[in-house]
Amino acid sequence: MTKGGGKRHIKRFVISKHIPIEKKANTFTVRPSPGPHAAHECIPMAILLRDMFQVARNMSEVKRILHERNVLVDGRIKTNRKYPLGFMDVVSFPKIKQNYRLVYTPKKGLRTIPIKEDETNVKLCQIKNKTTIKGGLTQLNLHDGRNIILQKAESESSSYHTHGTIKISLPDQKILEKYDLKIGNYGIVTSGRWMGKHGTIEEISSHGTQITKTATVKTPEGEIFVTLYRYIFIVGNEAPSVTIVDKEGDEK
Repeated sequence: MTKGGGKRHIKRFVISKHIPIEKKANTFTVRPSPGPHAAHECIPMAILLRDMFQVARNMSEVKRILHERNVLVDGRIKTNRKYPLGFMDVVSFPKIKQNYRLVYTPKKGLRTIPIKEDETNVKLCQIKNKTTIKGGLTQLNLHDGRNIILQKAESESSSYHTHGTIKISLPDQKILEKYDLKIGNYGIVTSGRWMGKHGTIEEISSHGTQITKTATVKTPEGEIFVTLYRYIFIVGNEAPSVTIVDKEGDEK
């Protein structure tokens, strides 16, 4: 017999490093569904509700919370317990008026931080690729699986660059602002040794390819480090345009 599709389970000892659960407590855990984020860069919805927020004791309670339409992601109701949550996603609980954004943190990886109500209607997305589609229009392919098609006038004079960031409104996806990956702008590191560190871009190496060239970053505390250019996610011009640090210290 042939193999009938992909696996529907995953063992704990091979899960993403971002998922904060005990690897030897049980054999299996929740396998994220295919979606906007890769399996090694996301946290399944059930893990967030049961293990991180602890608003559910078991999977039955997770399902009830979701099917009662109590959870919004990027302004849209989600009922899939395996839905993959990734970097910059906005998770909202309207009934209890609590909102969170997923960001990378040093040593811990992907975690949630509380945000204010007025931040739930905006999101930062990195431009991973640009393609030309029928009619000569430009399509922006973003880090969370979104595709935004620019109007004809914008396509002809497009100033959007790969590795740059755009701020969009939720859930209608209108472009509000854009930030290029250049010296002087503010970024956060999304991979490697310095994951979760953030600061101002001080220098960008002029040698190497898009894969090998580096960038020098200076944190608000004065620390200077060098990381790969492609690991930088720009979050603003001179300062972050959204909350990327938990000031209250209760990240989960």
